Amino acid sequence: MRHDRFMTPAPSPAPPEIPALGTSPVRAVLLDADGVLQLIGTPWDQALTNGGGERFCRRLLAEEGPALRGDEDLRTLLERLVDELRLGASVEELLDLWWRATPDPAAWQAVRELRAAGYTTVLATNQQHERRAWMRSALGYDGLCDVDAYSCTLGVAKPSAEYFRTVLDLVGVAPQEALFVDDSATNVSAAATLGIRTVHHPADAGGDLLRREIVAVLDGTAAA
Repeated sequence: MRHDRFMTPAPSPAPPEIPALGTSPVRAVLLDADGVLQLIGTPWDQALTNGGGERFCRRLLAEEGPALRGDEDLRTLLERLVDELRLGASVEELLDLWWRATPDPAAWQAVRELRAAGYTTVLATNQQHERRAWMRSALGYDGLCDVDAYSCTLGVAKPSAEYFRTVLDLVGVAPQEALFVDDSATNVSAAATLGIRTVHHPADAGGDLLRREIVAVLDGTAAA
C-alpha cells in the first residue's frame, strides 16, 4: 500500500555551474535588462496600449529612438504625444509605466557567478535617461555588471549595428568572443549578423533558464 502523502519530494536538480573562462572562445557576456535580468510582467506593447491606447503605443514605439539614444527626454516625448493625441492619461500616469520592473534574483546571481568565473559582464540595454536613473537608484543596478552599456549614454541603441560595435570596443573583444542575450528577436538577429554568439531568451522566463542557456553556449552543448 502506497502512502504518497508521506513520500519525500525529489530534490530539485542543482543549477549548472558556470564553465570557467577559457572553456569556449567567449570572454564577454552581454545581457539585456527587461525580460532578462528583470521581470516586467505585461508585455511592453500591451502595457503601452493599456496605458494610452493603440495610437499611443504605435507612436511611442515609432518615435522613441531619440530618447533611447539620449537625444531627447522621455518626459518631453510623452508631453508631445499627450498633446498631439489628446490623451486622457497624464504624463505622470504614463511615466508610471516605466517604473515597473522587478530584478530577478536568480538572473543576478548568474551574473555574479559569470564575473567570478572571469567573464566580463555587460548590461546591454536600451533605456532613456529617466529610466536609467530609476534603475540605478530604485533597483540597484550599479555594480551588478562590469560594464554598463545604457543606450542613452552611448548615443546609439539596439538593434543598430553601431550599438554592438560600440559595446565590443568598450569591452575590448571581437564579435566571436561575445555572447549576447536578449528577449527581442530583432536585437538578437542584429547581433548575430555581426558574428556575435546569441541567445534569444523568452521574456520573463526567469534566471534558472537564463543560466542554462548561457551554460549551454559556454560549454558547447547549445544547438547550432
